Amino acid sequence: MEDFDKFLATLQKLPLDPSALPEYRDALAIKRILSGETPEAIAAATGRPAKWLTRRAEEIRARGLAGLIPHLAERLTRPAPERRRQGIAQMLLGTLTERRFEQFSHEITRGRQLSIEGRVAERTDTDYLVNDASGRPLCRLNIKFHGTLFRQAREMVGLDPNDCFALATYKIFNALQRQQQDRFPYVFLILSIPGLSASAVAPSVPDDFVWVMSVVKGRRVVEEAIAKELGRPEHADVFQGILNRMTEGEFRLISARRAFALLRDLLFDRVFAVRVPRFNQNYRNAEIDMHFSISQELTPVATFLEILDRDSLQVLAVRLDRGEI
Repeated sequence: MEDFDKFLATLQKLPLDPSALPEYRDALAIKRILSGETPEAIAAATGRPAKWLTRRAEEIRARGLAGLIPHLAERLTRPAPERRRQGIAQMLLGTLTERRFEQFSHEITRGRQLSIEGRVAERTDTDYLVNDASGRPLCRLNIKFHGTLFRQAREMVGLDPNDCFALATYKIFNALQRQQQDRFPYVFLILSIPGLSASAVAPSVPDDFVWVMSVVKGRRVVEEAIAKELGRPEHADVFQGILNRMTEGEFRLISARRAFALLRDLLFDRVFAVRVPRFNQNYRNAEIDMHFSISQELTPVATFLEILDRDSLQVLAVRLDRGEI
């Protein structure tokens, strides 16, 4: 039962509601039976049949965690654990980027009649809303982290690898649809730190978290909980180097309208997927990306704030809506 206890102990370290993960909820219930409570009492509390709980408890006594989770051995080997580790690392970079933005956000609101409303917990296409003094949205922000270099950028899309940011075409389309629906601008806000990739972060991800991600087949709710836990101050010493690099990066932005206009005008230059025969076969699991010049097509936040101070909020909103920024 050692792996069963490890499964529970690892999940209990995370900010995770057991109701969001059936395996976790069931493990907690069965643990109570193994600790001496009656199956009937647990059945009444959980809704699981007493016979099912009894059978699972017996299986776990005999086979450990495999008594709860069928095909456990397969889950632990496919896909390879290193892919799970990379996924956690990528999610962690996103979490740390959001934290960096929250530290930086006072630069946007300071001395201005603006407020920033967090929407990250809702898990939608919106991470933050920038609101005016009356609470009306000025724009919608979607935060992105960019660190992995596209080594073939010069050959494939005509950009220097250090000056190339990729964004999935469907995200651009959906963002513009959302903007037209809401009637206020949608903005991508990008923190770019070339060379700081998931591969650089992955070795610092604890093995127990990688293991539990394999056990639950990569469930996103668990991946998000792990990233949130690793982003807590208690783990700052492990990731301090990454946090330091986060402060060196510069936020830049591009409105959905401008991103769409560039996508339309530069489709065959910057979306190499439309030029490659059998793209899906040659680049498995790859998204169809539009590639932007970081220096020429993404606006530094410092420039955005200068425009904000020079023009009215209404003028800024119009410029974002038109794709001028």
